[in-house]
Amino acid sequence: MTTPLLPYPDGWFAVAFRDELPAGRVVTRRFMGEDIVLYRTRSGLVRAVRPFCPHLGAHLGHGGTVEGENIVCPFHRFAYSPDGTCVRTDYGAPPPRARLTLRHIREVDGAVVVWHHAHGLPPAWEIPSSMPAAFSPGGYVVQTVVAHPQDVMENAIDTGHGPPVHRMDTEIRRMRCTGTVMEVDLSTRPAQDRRNGYLVANQVHYDLQVHGLGWLAVRARVPGLRTRMRFWTLPVPIDPRRIELRLAVNVEEAAGIALPPWATRLLSKACAPLIGRDGSKDFPVWQHKTFVEHPKLAKGDGPIMEYRRWAGQFYSKATP
Repeated sequence: MTTPLLPYPDGWFAVAFRDELPAGRVVTRRFMGEDIVLYRTRSGLVRAVRPFCPHLGAHLGHGGTVEGENIVCPFHRFAYSPDGTCVRTDYGAPPPRARLTLRHIREVDGAVVVWHHAHGLPPAWEIPSSMPAAFSPGGYVVQTVVAHPQDVMENAIDTGHGPPVHRMDTEIRRMRCTGTVMEVDLSTRPAQDRRNGYLVANQVHYDLQVHGLGWLAVRARVPGLRTRMRFWTLPVPIDPRRIELRLAVNVEEAAGIALPPWATRLLSKACAPLIGRDGSKDFPVWQHKTFVEHPKLAKGDGPIMEYRRWAGQFYSKATP
């Protein structure tokens, strides 16, 4: 592995989907080079904590359990409340003045997101929810990739790579950056491969909302198929060179018919691997590319520098 040329960005990053974290479950995720432990209490509260018990250092993600509203250490069964306070020992002694380190956490559109700031500052902005509180995306795939979140978001407005990589022509109709939000309206259409006449898909219209470098939500319409969908592209750094990339889809209308929940879930589950397969076409390039600070751009590359100027606000550590 080579040394990364971009540091971890600040912002919100998705570490799980809601159905990966039912009540009573404890899971461990890699997040910015370290473990975090996620759990949901019996009443439905979701928490993210640094993994080690402050008593004698046991890892809560390896054998820790949820009992009611508390997470219980596997080593000495000290129990910690949702605010992180130690509230019980297993052998009758008064609990020590010990507290778990909580991470800021939210649930948005069926994703569990955790806040990161290089200097430990609290959240400075929020991701607005566009779906009901109990929503979970109908289908999703999770892939580990050698890449950086900035590469993933830049891909959305890099119009030049569409024909050679995805066999699609891309036209950006509008791009607007306002604070921590970038909005993009674009459309794609099948590209003609001059070698074999290869055509793919119908024309698709996309409305993108990007919140920081960890959240890309898309409304998509395929007029030719009278189909409407939502997509989420959610990269989270797990170490200096790799991300865990969550791609989710929810098919809301097909052939002009609004789908009932069971049909949405069935069709979305079928579509998710196809979306993952198309997205993975970028992975070999990301794995071996470097970050070019002053790229020699050509007409047709898309608003890459405008995007990078916007993305610069999410680094409290200086970029190269």
